[in-house]
Amino acid sequence: MRFEILGEVRALREADVIDLGPAKQRAVLAVLLLQPGRPVPTHQIVDAVWGDDPPENGANVVQKYVAGLRRVLDPDRAPRTPGELLALTGSGYVLRTDEASVDAEEFQAALALADTHRRAGRPAEAAHALRGALALWHGDALAGLTGPVFDAARTRLTEARANAWEKWFEIEVSLGHHTAVIPDLARLVEEFPLREGLRSQLMIALHQAGRQAEALAAFRDARAYFLEEFGAEPGERMQEAHRKILRGEPFYTEPVDPWAGSAEPIPTVTPSSSGPTGPPVQAAQMYAPPQPYMPFAAPTSPPAPVPSADPFLSMLASAQKAGGRFPLGELFFAILAPLVSFGFGTWFYFVYAGTKHHDRRQYFVAGFYAVLLLVGFTLAFVVDPSPVDSDVYTTAENVGFPLFLIPPLISAAHGALVAVHLGAGRGDWARRESARQLAAFDPARAQQIGIGRPGQLRSFSDGGLVDVNHASADDLTTLPGIGPELAYRIVQDRHQRGPFRTVDDLVARGVVNARQMGRIAPRLLCIAPEGVPHRFL
Repeated sequence: MRFEILGEVRALREADVIDLGPAKQRAVLAVLLLQPGRPVPTHQIVDAVWGDDPPENGANVVQKYVAGLRRVLDPDRAPRTPGELLALTGSGYVLRTDEASVDAEEFQAALALADTHRRAGRPAEAAHALRGALALWHGDALAGLTGPVFDAARTRLTEARANAWEKWFEIEVSLGHHTAVIPDLARLVEEFPLREGLRSQLMIALHQAGRQAEALAAFRDARAYFLEEFGAEPGERMQEAHRKILRGEPFYTEPVDPWAGSAEPIPTVTPSSSGPTGPPVQAAQMYAPPQPYMPFAAPTSPPAPVPSADPFLSMLASAQKAGGRFPLGELFFAILAPLVSFGFGTWFYFVYAGTKHHDRRQYFVAGFYAVLLLVGFTLAFVVDPSPVDSDVYTTAENVGFPLFLIPPLISAAHGALVAVHLGAGRGDWARRESARQLAAFDPARAQQIGIGRPGQLRSFSDGGLVDVNHASADDLTTLPGIGPELAYRIVQDRHQRGPFRTVDDLVARGVVNARQMGRIAPRLLCIAPEGVPHRFL
């Protein structure tokens, strides 16, 4: 007999799934499986299964469901004889699992086995045990069951699962299998968005695979998520990974122990008498790369290394490539939505564009098309419809049909232009953010390669950034609303009063007003000259 709660609650006899009966009967079994081998009082079963709405005679109802479970779980038991698998004791009902298995107990045992392998310096076996533990899951724990007891158990089990994933990924990435695990890491970051350990491993895996721009984009996305949801910055673990990526430093030059920091020390392993002699070594130093995990179909050879002569230029080039992808899918959606929906979807794309690109103007456009559609439909089919066999249209129909049929064509063309424009703007935003981060890390190098100076010949794009401390007057005129006179005033002010500390100094010194600042701020950068303290916005 086998019981499962790491997903839908199930019972299996050999390979056959047992029909557990009604949902409440299945819930009673789940309560007993949360404490296998230990008696559970009847009132606790009632509270867990029915919560604040218990039946009038809860004890009798529980007894009825237990009898149903005995019939399906122990069909060979003689009628009216005490149950052995599901027994009643003085303290409550108990599910005896001495001769059965429970997947949650197997999961915990596999985690303990992984810890044992780790302490013996066997990372391949530790990773294999962790993967075996994770393979026991087949959905959300206790799927379909609700209530405080089930919710708390589900949270506890899910937390243990997420911890196991983090440890497994850390072993795999530290052993050089970063390319193979990236798809699963990206999926699990979506599933567990609050787990900074998973997000850090995704950043590290992308960086190790030579995809620095995507690694930095993963940090930007995480930071935006935490700020929007909680008003807090990412934790030190992600911050440190981010700093190392900006510096172009490799990770895991020495094998790591994902259990490091636990209360128990890493044991010392002494070589056997038949092996090489020498001083004792730490288990973490004995890590040897295991074979790649086959379901990932890991490549037989490592990815080609990214040229490291100038990590700044390689990261910027990667960001330019990543940000310059044409939004083909969005373009198709903008064109097809109003046409395939026979005009009723003229507003669909603009709502999508406003949400995706945080552009409120698109909501007004969507509203305009929706109103136009409603007016055209009302005039054409509701106000004064002509008889079906009539060859003459009414005045309302003559006005309504064009309003109903022409806007979808206009909306398709309009949406295509918006998709191309917003897609290009998104690419420039990604380039600007990458350039800002690199400039914040090493201002001198950023100044040397020409970040923020559009008039200088460069092999990369920084998204049109303009450095207020080093750009010429001609460069400053590329900003919206900045004419030659205002550009000259900015240059003159920084020469007479010293370099700007932040871009907000332009307003503080009275060089530009707040309205002008609002227009140019997305493209401004402030790199302080060497030896001058700096901050960036």
